[in-house]
Amino acid sequence: MNLELVSRELIDDDSISVAETTDRIAAWLSGQSDRGVGEAVACLISTRDRRVAEFAAQYLALLPGLHGEKTRAARRLCEHEDLLPAAGRLVPWLPTELLEELVKDYVQEGDQDAPLVDVVYEAGLYYPGLLRPYLSRIEDPDIRLSMMSGAPDSYVPGLVEKWRKEGKVGALDLLSRMRTEAAAQALLGLREEISDPAEWETFVEMAGRLPDSQERAGHQPAYMGFVAESIESPHVMGGEYTGECPLCPLCARPSALVLTLSAANLPFPLSGDPSFFWYTCRCYAVDSVSVKITPDGLGVFGGPRGSGEPDAYIVPGMRSLALETHPNQLGISLDATGGNARHQVGGLPRWITPEPHPRCPECARVMRFIASIDSGPTPFGHMNLDGTLYGFWCDSCQVSSVQHQA
Repeated sequence: MNLELVSRELIDDDSISVAETTDRIAAWLSGQSDRGVGEAVACLISTRDRRVAEFAAQYLALLPGLHGEKTRAARRLCEHEDLLPAAGRLVPWLPTELLEELVKDYVQEGDQDAPLVDVVYEAGLYYPGLLRPYLSRIEDPDIRLSMMSGAPDSYVPGLVEKWRKEGKVGALDLLSRMRTEAAAQALLGLREEISDPAEWETFVEMAGRLPDSQERAGHQPAYMGFVAESIESPHVMGGEYTGECPLCPLCARPSALVLTLSAANLPFPLSGDPSFFWYTCRCYAVDSVSVKITPDGLGVFGGPRGSGEPDAYIVPGMRSLALETHPNQLGISLDATGGNARHQVGGLPRWITPEPHPRCPECARVMRFIASIDSGPTPFGHMNLDGTLYGFWCDSCQVSSVQHQA
């Protein structure tokens, strides 16, 4: 039995959902001695079934590293037009020379909906500078918007002038998505001209600065995160939590521990280990929760707290979050879509819907972004979560805050 046969048997069974198929394939692969890397790559090298290629590439993208294996698989997928979309999942690990070649082929073909569009779309997220020379020849609005990340400083005066003349916030939105220091400073300078304070704060934070202190809105460097076995990383995910924790305001069920970052194993100026909690009861009573982390336990702001075991967990089992340097250190300019297993530590938040950072409930200062946990598949099953959780941390107060978007 190989991955091709396992995948086809599951795909062709109409009684099995896509999510269940994903989880069964992941379980079969992750149980192998090499976590199924060899089997997934071999399948991608040989299959001609587009559906099988998608599932195999999706699994491989859940694992950090493996640049050589992922590049080998992607090169073969790019040889077959109907398999090209699967190669898009492997873009963060591909060498720039290969991506440059693929982007050039897409532009020369002149068809905006050509099979290479999935690869080019992902390249815009992770390597926007590779696409920027072809800006005038790319019509897809999402791909064009992805190129705002790291756009030249020369864009700044024109966008500011456009906003002042036309009064359309779209120009300021584009400015914020540049994610550069020049854009942030320009937006900070517009404080007295933007009538909506929350709107101004959001733009400044998206560009990379905090509106009150003007400190960086996130930590550097930025990392991609991957749900891994507990022994693979010091950053703990899931598992049981003993002690008091936030309770759902409606059903009073305990929340679950999502993530505890190890300050000693991050190049960030942290004096404590940030921990983040979220609810599993699906009451959707609140969209945020803040806790103060002390040696004696947790203090919960604005809601009930108590102890007990939740009836479900966010993370499938006791795991860890393995980190790998993010290819786009400035921050992706396109809004996110939850459910793609795109976890992050450091950098700037990629919101589903941009909104202001929370303020620390203890000192009232705007909090810095530190991590986001997405929903979607893992090598151990799906996350018990809709949308994305965004984690913020006030190091001076030892307070963490989680905001949820779906």
